Amino acid sequence: MTFTKSEYKHFYSIMKNLFLFTFFFFQITYSQVCDPKKYNNLGAIKFKSIQVEAKPWAKGKDIPWQFFETCTIKEIEGFEPNAKKFVNTAYGSDISQKFNATGFFRTEKQGNRWWVIDPFGYRNIQVVINSLRPGKSEKNEMEFGTRFGNSKKWINATADSLKSYGFNGSGSWSEDQLIQEYNTTAKLPLSFTPNLNFMSGYGKERGGTVQLPGNTGYPNQCIFVFDAEFEIYCEKRAQEIAKYSTDKNLFGYFSDNEMPLGLENLEGYLKLENKLDQGYLFASKWLEQKGITIDKITDKDKAEFAGIVANKYFSIVSKAIKKYDPNHMYLGSRLHGGAKKVDSIIAAAGKYCDIIAINYYGGWSPDAVMIDMWDRVGKKPFIVTEFYTKGMDSGLQNTAGAGFSVRTQKDRGLAYQNFCLSLLASKSCVGWHYFRYQDNDPTSKKVDPSNTDANKGLVNNSYQYYKPLMKFMKELNDNKYNLVSFLESESDKIKAIEPIDIIFAIGQSNMSGRAPIDDYSVIPNVYLLNADGNFEPASQPLNKYSNIRKELKIQGVTAARNCMVSLQKSLDKPLGLIVNAQGGSSIKLWYKPGKANYDGALKRAKEAQKQGKIKAIIWNQGSSDNKDAKEDNFVAYKANLKEMVESFRRDLNEPELPFICGELSVRPEFDEFNKEVIQKVKEYIPFSDFITAEGTKLLEDNIHFDAESANKLGDRYAEKVLPFLLKKQ
Repeated sequence: MTFTKSEYKHFYSIMKNLFLFTFFFFQITYSQVCDPKKYNNLGAIKFKSIQVEAKPWAKGKDIPWQFFETCTIKEIEGFEPNAKKFVNTAYGSDISQKFNATGFFRTEKQGNRWWVIDPFGYRNIQVVINSLRPGKSEKNEMEFGTRFGNSKKWINATADSLKSYGFNGSGSWSEDQLIQEYNTTAKLPLSFTPNLNFMSGYGKERGGTVQLPGNTGYPNQCIFVFDAEFEIYCEKRAQEIAKYSTDKNLFGYFSDNEMPLGLENLEGYLKLENKLDQGYLFASKWLEQKGITIDKITDKDKAEFAGIVANKYFSIVSKAIKKYDPNHMYLGSRLHGGAKKVDSIIAAAGKYCDIIAINYYGGWSPDAVMIDMWDRVGKKPFIVTEFYTKGMDSGLQNTAGAGFSVRTQKDRGLAYQNFCLSLLASKSCVGWHYFRYQDNDPTSKKVDPSNTDANKGLVNNSYQYYKPLMKFMKELNDNKYNLVSFLESESDKIKAIEPIDIIFAIGQSNMSGRAPIDDYSVIPNVYLLNADGNFEPASQPLNKYSNIRKELKIQGVTAARNCMVSLQKSLDKPLGLIVNAQGGSSIKLWYKPGKANYDGALKRAKEAQKQGKIKAIIWNQGSSDNKDAKEDNFVAYKANLKEMVESFRRDLNEPELPFICGELSVRPEFDEFNKEVIQKVKEYIPFSDFITAEGTKLLEDNIHFDAESANKLGDRYAEKVLPFLLKKQ
């Protein structure tokens, strides 16, 4: 038997799945393509994963089909779907509790979770459809006439259908006026979200823009934000929204779609042909003030300038919107591509937007590293305003647009649940807009190049819903509040084992962990203190909930992991873990109350004490202080370390709390520190001990332990902690 090339690839992928190979021999190099091993928001949730075959999308690349680990509602351990637990009425809100009602949508942070509060004062997760409008092709119009006859009948029937599937409004590019008319008589109105197109509208009026797939293009992909006329245009354009200012059903405004904000902006402005362009003049002057030339521009310079561009844009448009409609939220410009990865752009959006809107493609699950950055840098909630998958059983070729391709409509539903479950697990996400209502029609003329031939819709070009897809969408949409409640509550198992014995892991980067993680699975019978002060099944990275840590993306394998694994095996009982480390931190931030790291770590330790007993501190720190500490033969450092331990023991009311410190890496410059500070710790701190770093190896940075060494150190910590634990029992 012989195979064609395409048949062979398909056969090979099926065989690999049958033999349960999770990872493939090829490497996907495009940074946004999902790695099934990559950390996501479901790391601590126990579920039986299923495999869904999909073809990833990446601009300009042809990536083979592969299998992706997928989580669905029915596979989550301990979760029982119960849509009736939370009664959803207008806008699909949870009416079990009522909060301050302003008559308009707003956001509110309650504890560690952001919520939308609807006009009536109820918690809301925004779940709506983009492009809620009939298609314009000849086929669309013919089917529309046959099925509905007129727009009023279409919106009435469509609104009823969407609500039955758990969608409660419309996103960008929808029939806003028709929806407003519908809402005047509807018992349960639809929310709607206009896109004002400030920059693209100004660009068309000014000249110089072009239509690109999915968005508007600009010269050198540089928006006209430095034009003095842009602010005048926004002021004039914003006057038109005054008519919406009292409409309670309006969710908020987008100002534009997918503008080219990013690291390329600085060089783009500097390379504009028109040397009188206001953008060129601004960039040139900025560079001159920095005292550098274009050939000396660094990535830091690029990021700083990208933030300036974003800040200029968001400040102008938000001012105009809020002037003429102070009642409604501003949702930004639907950031996409590289823009959503740049800290300075996210910071600018967070400064001026009520919610940061993100169009998200390229990931099977939302990237928890990016979500963490949006939360920490933006300091505002976010909403995913575009995502979709395309089914190969739709009869369309799926040659246009972004998004993953999957085999069937059922697979589209599975992908929807997997993606949205990860959003619900994020406390900074307040909803999503699915793209879109109707499929692209290949026969349609004069459409955006990204909307020519793809199964993106809930309905096909004959207005028929894809029932397998809708089944899974409805299941998740109807259970969204029940899921949030489940994801935020302590499991019955954890409550049943209180009080638990807890290990407190603190220090700098080698306690945070820097070695790449290759196992994100839950650590059996070990529970990690999370950001809410509850214990959840522990999974790497273990320093993810630290209130003093650096970026999530650099947190890696810490010695705390194997310490807990080894202790659990020896004790055969559930154990709790607090990890609160910060890379590069000096003892000066740790040694007494009033110091940032001491106070931050103590706060979390006291939260943990509500549910158990702290049994030991494990510590690795000192490389930041080694050079200065040598000047007085380590006298001051040892005094500070002793004061820190005494303070923790006093403030935690554990006067004999064991303290185990670890040697710094085996580098010549640390020999004295290890000998004088670590190895002699029992001489100046009672109830203490140390572990050696002998036989360990470092990563290529020659600073941090590799994964094998971190695990070896973890075993050594456990060996030293265990006698103290056994002695106490």
